[in-house]
Amino acid sequence: MSDEELDAAGALSVDEDQDELLEELSLEERKERLKKARWNVFMYLGVAAILFGFALFPMPFSAEYDGFTQSAEKDIGLVWGVPVDGEDIFDVPVRLTVTATKPPSQSNVHIGVYMIEQEDCASNLGTYTTEAREGDSHSYQYKETKESVQVDGEYEFEFAIDPGHYCVIVEYMGADGEKIGQSSDGLSVRGKLYPNQFFGGLLGIICLCLSGAAFVGAQKHGSVLRSILEGENETTESKVLSEVNKSRIASGPSGPPGSGPSGPPQSAGPTAPPETAPVGSADALSAPVVAEGEAAYTFEPAENGYFFKKMADGTYDQTVFVQGEDGEYTPYQAE
Repeated sequence: MSDEELDAAGALSVDEDQDELLEELSLEERKERLKKARWNVFMYLGVAAILFGFALFPMPFSAEYDGFTQSAEKDIGLVWGVPVDGEDIFDVPVRLTVTATKPPSQSNVHIGVYMIEQEDCASNLGTYTTEAREGDSHSYQYKETKESVQVDGEYEFEFAIDPGHYCVIVEYMGADGEKIGQSSDGLSVRGKLYPNQFFGGLLGIICLCLSGAAFVGAQKHGSVLRSILEGENETTESKVLSEVNKSRIASGPSGPPGSGPSGPPQSAGPTAPPETAPVGSADALSAPVVAEGEAAYTFEPAENGYFFKKMADGTYDQTVFVQGEDGEYTPYQAE
């Protein structure tokens, strides 16, 4: 063999080794990517659950009736959020529950609630309450019960406010719309503020989308990996030949099987014996043996004297057969 032929053979061997290595690395990479994709699904779902919980978690506050001012006042401090003025989807929800523990004794008493955007809640807010009652500003809001309050009755109020510093004022109102009350009266206020609703909800939705994308990727990687591991791309003939070669390598006979049959088989088969020929000859390998019976099939020869059974529908029996001296095909038994 010349030097060029030796170099070509060596290069071919190296290329085959590299192809096998690349195939193994590709399979390992797919497994690693599948593992990462599955972890990403659960990770993003967990982060989304935390963010949604964070968005729905309120910042509570409370206030009690002050007999000196005949109202319940609360400085709720700075409310953060998206700095967009006016009524919009970025407003921060505020929910108040007012309990009329001891309303004034006169009839037709209502509860009025002011939501005033001011940094100094201790100053005189009379001007802002008037503007709030007019309802022309989103920064100064006012709501009032429609029905007359009852003793120990609970009344819900909801506001949507812009980011800023706010003061809450709750007081009893008379039939003429003026403030009423005495120092002996009483009411309590419980409030909930949701400044993280927009940020947490938006980030939670993004994490849900990322989790969905990771799930789709995991499904694709899993499908391809199953196809590789289960050999869905191989033909039936390739699978049968692969099984035969594996059996031959694992426990093949020490020598070649005996020569062809000397007579017809005793069980169902052809009425006349096939022409005697050496097992390894070209005629024996090219002529499949036909068996007749309830289900027609053929014995197709393989290497080293082995045969495998091909059914009428084109499928193959996974059992490896050998031909005895009497022409009978029997499953191969490893010694």
